[in-house]
Amino acid sequence: MAPRRVHTKSRHGCDQCKQRRVKCDERKPNCTNCGTRGAECHYSRPARPPGTGPRIDTSSNVQSPAFYGSASPSAGLATNPLGVGPDIYQGIGLGTSLDMPFRSSTRQRELELMHYWFTKTSSSFTTTYTDLFRGHVVQEAIKHEYLADSIFALTSLHIASDTIDPVAAASYVSVALQYQNSAVSTFRGALQNVTQSNCDALFLSSISIMACAMVSPLLSTGAHDAAKSTLESILLLYDFLNGIISVININRDWLESGPCRDIFRAQRRFDAPRTDETKGQIERLQNLNNAVIGAANPLHETYSHAIQQLERCFQEGKTIAVGWLVSAGKDFVIELQRGERMALMIFMYWGVLLDRLDEMWWAKYAGKRLVKELCGSFDGYGKEWDEATNWAKMEVGL
Repeated sequence: MAPRRVHTKSRHGCDQCKQRRVKCDERKPNCTNCGTRGAECHYSRPARPPGTGPRIDTSSNVQSPAFYGSASPSAGLATNPLGVGPDIYQGIGLGTSLDMPFRSSTRQRELELMHYWFTKTSSSFTTTYTDLFRGHVVQEAIKHEYLADSIFALTSLHIASDTIDPVAAASYVSVALQYQNSAVSTFRGALQNVTQSNCDALFLSSISIMACAMVSPLLSTGAHDAAKSTLESILLLYDFLNGIISVININRDWLESGPCRDIFRAQRRFDAPRTDETKGQIERLQNLNNAVIGAANPLHETYSHAIQQLERCFQEGKTIAVGWLVSAGKDFVIELQRGERMALMIFMYWGVLLDRLDEMWWAKYAGKRLVKELCGSFDGYGKEWDEATNWAKMEVGL
């Protein structure tokens, strides 16, 4: 007689999930499915007693090739995104639906993600802060779920960006989007009550979500969901970057007196040999601004300011590079949104700067994509435009 199959159906899920016939993670006051859909969440049954959760079938013994170094990145992953048992990954498909249940069956997945976090992703904000992200960040994540979700999201995207097989990569992107949406939802609520005890978690979560927001639209979740425009995706970050600055400014005294203080200390510099060459390229941008826009045009000052801020980022250090978009100013962002050619050229040079952030894989990934996407926008406009474009392409290896 065949052994009885383990029953993993949720017996105490909310009324909405039962009506829709999807697995509920039974979170209170709102389950993840209802929170994602913006629906009201009601429970007609009492909560499940501790220790009586659904059993997890781990009999499949499947490992994640992106993590364990399998010769075939997609081996076992196309049908089993993160190496969990056959009964618990049901519903975690390769599409973009965020209704997929994942909270009640994540132990093996999150062990994998946490291991990848400790060995690789914790260095995503330069190796200078690796110990901080391995230690303090994890301690804070234990206390604040939005921070845990944000580091799981970033780690999933990191694995996806390193995975060659597109189907396998799409599996990780789908999971990352679930964590990312959950993190953003609870993060917004926590911002309503910032205290000394949660300001570190909010700051660390904000920069993790920023990295996710920069790279997640650039990774496809499947054949029917193409990656988004790099320009469009990064422009969406403008308001979020301003939000991070607000969090820092309001809580700077607390942040600078705690474990995160090193992040606010002296900036790290780029290698000196590149400075002179870069200075010449910055001068090229200024010459284009003078020749094409002209000093009499109000936009000349807008572009000149953005170029000066970009030069500062190239010269002074890595930790201010990502925030250049904010320092460039709202007027510059408006011209970017309009697709003005001079603004796009300056923006492409920022892509070169991002590509130089070798330790920040998410910024480097976005930088090269940005240059690749924009380099064709200047064809036929003359020698100066061609030379500026060719330099940018050469710098990122195109």
